[in-house]
Amino acid sequence: MIHIKESLQRLGKIKAYVIGLLVIMFAAGSAVTPTSVSAAVQLGTLVMPLSYGGYYVLFPGKLAPYFKAGKLMVPIRAFSNAIGADLLYDALSKSVTVSLLDRSVGNIKAGQLEADFNGETVESLGVAPEVKDGALFVPASPILEGLKSFRWEVQFNNVNKLTLGIGARKGEEWVKPEADLALAPYPLETTAHPYPLYPTMLTQAQSGKEYRLTLGVQNTSGFIIPKGNAELELVSVDSKGNSFYQTLRGPDSLTSKAALLSFSVSIPTEAEYVIFRSRTFRAQ
Repeated sequence: MIHIKESLQRLGKIKAYVIGLLVIMFAAGSAVTPTSVSAAVQLGTLVMPLSYGGYYVLFPGKLAPYFKAGKLMVPIRAFSNAIGADLLYDALSKSVTVSLLDRSVGNIKAGQLEADFNGETVESLGVAPEVKDGALFVPASPILEGLKSFRWEVQFNNVNKLTLGIGARKGEEWVKPEADLALAPYPLETTAHPYPLYPTMLTQAQSGKEYRLTLGVQNTSGFIIPKGNAELELVSVDSKGNSFYQTLRGPDSLTSKAALLSFSVSIPTEAEYVIFRSRTFRAQ
């Protein structure tokens, strides 16, 4: 009996060692797998696109917004231009001021948590701005709050995709950028479903003297889109305010529910932001 007991004890130790070794091997393997939760977000991923005026506003490639401490971080220059605000850079203090009408958020600088609101109060932005790939990123919501002209809310579509919806605050004036005027409202008599395609990624790469935009979308309409029944519109805007309008026909094959698609277009100059919307047509 003593020998049997000792054998069982040795077997238990060996079993525990093997289990422990397997756990270590699994942990090590999980640390390098591409599907690990710690994997970096792919460049150009649209974690929460902006929308206003019936279309999406997207920032391509290295300018794509991201989350930091629960705040949506946006590239301040491109974001200011997209919402029609003015941006002033102070080389002496290395800070920027965003203004719209008679309101402003100033003394914004990388690593500094506080900013000046309307030249009256110093308040926290919640998250300190930071520079990534040469662009200054700031939390969007304090900027919108400080300019007072906007209302906003986080919206969910029917597959729980996030969008930051922005509109004019009641009683406030908001003059949109000229680039927005290229997109007239969709005619109801020809449109079956507005905005069936949700943007998931936007990359940008130089190709010769032009730039190549690749837009990833998902069918979030809740139904199957027939062949050739979709249309996309894009307005690419560069840092000088020049805009380039394009219309794209949808897929040449049936698009199933929740299907992922991509479209590529060439533009003459590097885009700072892109206006995007889509629709499906009514049956004739």
